[in-house]
Amino acid sequence: MTVSPLKENTFIPDRTFPINVFVVTGEIRTHWHDHLEWIYVRDGQARIQVDGAFEQLGQGELAFVNAKQLHSAVKLAPETELICIVFNEALVRGSGLDITEPHYFVPYLNRRVKWPSWMRTDAPFIEEMNAAFSRLLVEFTGKQAGYELLVKAELLRIFGLYFRYAEQNAAPAPARAQKPYDFTSLLLTLRERYQETISVGEAARLVNLSPNHFCKIFKSVTGKTLIEYMHVLRVQEAERLLLDTDYPVTEIAGLVGFSNMTYFGRVFKKVRSKAPSAIRKSRSSPPRADGH
Repeated sequence: MTVSPLKENTFIPDRTFPINVFVVTGEIRTHWHDHLEWIYVRDGQARIQVDGAFEQLGQGELAFVNAKQLHSAVKLAPETELICIVFNEALVRGSGLDITEPHYFVPYLNRRVKWPSWMRTDAPFIEEMNAAFSRLLVEFTGKQAGYELLVKAELLRIFGLYFRYAEQNAAPAPARAQKPYDFTSLLLTLRERYQETISVGEAARLVNLSPNHFCKIFKSVTGKTLIEYMHVLRVQEAERLLLDTDYPVTEIAGLVGFSNMTYFGRVFKKVRSKAPSAIRKSRSSPPRADGH
């Protein structure tokens, strides 16, 4: 397979103004893309993944996703609504003739500096950032004359407050009672080897934990067991193949790592609440735009 599993070609309607806004009331399945993204919890609660970190965020809280970072979201309350602002870095990077690009964006985009992935309601500037998100959404939705300038202005305001917060919180903070484990490398390995059978013992060795400790920590971090997580990866790739190719369902099952069709169908329906045949039939509807 030449297509990398879980890579999303996010729908950007205007490549000359590379930004799109998605209002999400369901889940965001595990994926990555070449753009930057703000995830804003407008209402409810959600469990959000950024690479190997998982955090529960509530109303008014934010997650930031760098390009090529694995991310997902699962709603934890019925009324949950997320605003996902996906944009190309070209929209915020300068011309190179002023200090903003080398001083702020380049170190982070090139991963020489690590900025926080989360901003909670007790963070400084969070109310100002929430207001900026609301104004950005109004301008992007209304598309009145000059909206591009105002959308970009609000996005830069959000980043300015974000960088200020990050700078003020750069000093090491006291360790939490439960320090989160960084499973980033492991999750990337699982993503690339989703077709294989990876045992708990092998996965535990990759993060230097005992199998028993690994099972407890992995479930607490991801909300799933190892096999459940692998099933989600396989089903997501199977769904892509069902929608984008003419491969028979039996062949798709084998391509994503299932040797038994009955088991594949049972796992698929558990994860997606639909049978593979129902997903294949849905191709008769108008083509969907890649995106959230």
